[in-house]
Amino acid sequence: MKKSKNLKRIGAVMLSLVLAVSTVFTTTAVSEKKVSAQAEIKNKKQLQRWALATKLLSDGEKYFDQTKADNKISDKTAAIYTAIEYIWNEDGDAVPVNVFCDSVKNYFAGCDDFNAEKLAAIGENNYFEYKSGDSKVTLKTMQADGGTQECTYIGENEHTDGSKTMYGVWTDPDPAPGDPATPYYVALDIAENGQMTAYRKLEDGSQLNVDIYEFNENGDYVMSYTTASGKAFIPDEKEAGFSYNIQIIDKEKSGTPIEFTDSTLDGNSFNLNLESEDTSIVDTDYDRIIAKDKKGTTNIKYNLRSAESDNVIYSGSIPSTVYSISIDEGNYYGIYLLPGESRQVTANIEGYNGPVSYQWTSAECKIDNQLGKTCKITAPSKEGNPTIVVQAFTGDGEWIGVKEEEIKVTDCKLSFSYRKFVGDHSETASGDTLKVGEAYWFSLDGASFAWDYGNGNRDDSKRQTFYTMDFELNGKHLIATDTEENLSNDELSLSIGAGGGFPNRIIKPKKAGTLTITGTIYRSGNFFRDFKKSYKVEGNTPSPTPVNKPTKPSQPATTTSTKKPTQPTVSVKTTKLKSVKNAKGKKMTIKWAKNTAGNGYQIQYSTSKKFAKGNKTKTISKNKTTSYTIKKLKKKTTYYVRIRTYKKVSGKTYYSGWSSVKKVKIKK
Repeated sequence: MKKSKNLKRIGAVMLSLVLAVSTVFTTTAVSEKKVSAQAEIKNKKQLQRWALATKLLSDGEKYFDQTKADNKISDKTAAIYTAIEYIWNEDGDAVPVNVFCDSVKNYFAGCDDFNAEKLAAIGENNYFEYKSGDSKVTLKTMQADGGTQECTYIGENEHTDGSKTMYGVWTDPDPAPGDPATPYYVALDIAENGQMTAYRKLEDGSQLNVDIYEFNENGDYVMSYTTASGKAFIPDEKEAGFSYNIQIIDKEKSGTPIEFTDSTLDGNSFNLNLESEDTSIVDTDYDRIIAKDKKGTTNIKYNLRSAESDNVIYSGSIPSTVYSISIDEGNYYGIYLLPGESRQVTANIEGYNGPVSYQWTSAECKIDNQLGKTCKITAPSKEGNPTIVVQAFTGDGEWIGVKEEEIKVTDCKLSFSYRKFVGDHSETASGDTLKVGEAYWFSLDGASFAWDYGNGNRDDSKRQTFYTMDFELNGKHLIATDTEENLSNDELSLSIGAGGGFPNRIIKPKKAGTLTITGTIYRSGNFFRDFKKSYKVEGNTPSPTPVNKPTKPSQPATTTSTKKPTQPTVSVKTTKLKSVKNAKGKKMTIKWAKNTAGNGYQIQYSTSKKFAKGNKTKTISKNKTTSYTIKKLKKKTTYYVRIRTYKKVSGKTYYSGWSSVKKVKIKK
């Protein structure tokens, strides 16, 4: 009669303490197989099998420590463990008594004198049967009901004397009254020769630690987003990592805690599960935390389950806040200061509603009121690009995050440059002579919109203008301002320019003469800088064709060419792509930052990471639109998305560069 295969359920370390026991007699010959303890310690099964055996023993016998004279393992416990090991390995229904005794000696330190006489003295038990004078030890069959207790292997720690300690954690999702609280930790000490010397229950406060952290493009750890109180602060639209480690405190073997990290635990003994209570703020993808553009606080729930049984061993949650910190310097384009100039700047935080304190620092700028929400910065006396840094803290002093802003310190010097339109593009041009009837794109260089400070909000009717560009030809003036109007008179016409960071206009002289352009910029409603330059405008009369000589035909203008096109002169500010997410019904919703430097946007999406083939484009004709949903996508497909701005000038369309690329997998 063979032993029941149901014992394999115990082999998976899922066991019931209610066992059906029967005695098995056999005459089957069994080869003398010696169980090697040294081989077993190389595998986590060594700990799990011993843990199983101890669960089948009484509480008074399960823990022992051979290093302590009064805590030697009993002959009965050693023999029962050995019998279970044979049953586990399915080494037959009986074992020669001398082989059985040798196995006991090999497994346990301090059992060198174990013999058949001691074996016979153990008497009746549920695991084996042996009577004095028998040649074999008869093994018994054990069947396990589907229980819930489990010892999960954590890892091992080697010691300087060649010995090692294996650690495990016991869990029981449905403990009986009076059972110890779970999880609790156990240790199995193995001598250098492979013998077990101790099986101990740890009482020193071992624990699980979790962390949400920033990683770089290579996936390497950069810094923690988790505070000492167990809260996480994650910058908006940031992808963070989730890690965990088990900290074992075993004062008998180590003066410092022993850590087992997720890199060695995950997938071996444990499976991680993450879930966000509000996926509009934070979403999860295995061990990744995806912060959305919506700011606020939600809980990220986590649990660690046994890879073998799916028992929940640890569970908890981390309050996680998605936030953004900004420095309000009164200008969308950044901070430009003259050498030695001062400016009030203010820190703002979105997503966190609790008390906040700030700390300002700078290696090169002078900072007044370093601990205030608003501080005064004073630029260094020489030109350069210093930075200011503001850190935000909770009311309890825990670090939330940091914002770093670069300042440009320079003396504002203005000048003019222009490009000449040729066909459907423009080319760099120079000189002081222009032609009647030809179009030129003039830029007031040095007048970065970052100098537009103190003039008021652009949408405010009381705003003071930032710049004027006065075009005078033959005594008649056309004055362009930042209200961006097309202007015209008998002498010339002005068209609205495009982005590029500087005031600009496209002009077309109608008559010959002297064109004088004066550019002026203002700060706080007062004159700040100006620059004047004159150009000669000549008539554009074609040269006469020579008589009796054939005229070489001119090349027709084309809109396409095999040559690389010249970069358009009209530059348009790039649009920031904020998020791309899967929506129910095989859709994706795309969001971006509003960009009024252009007339509209182009969205391009593809299944090719490099947009090498199969690209599809959607045009958004209103620059105030900041989101769009694309439908009829393929499920289980990853799409790559980017966006750019377009600007129409004088009947021609110009584009910004593409934004950074975001990807989304269509799962629903």
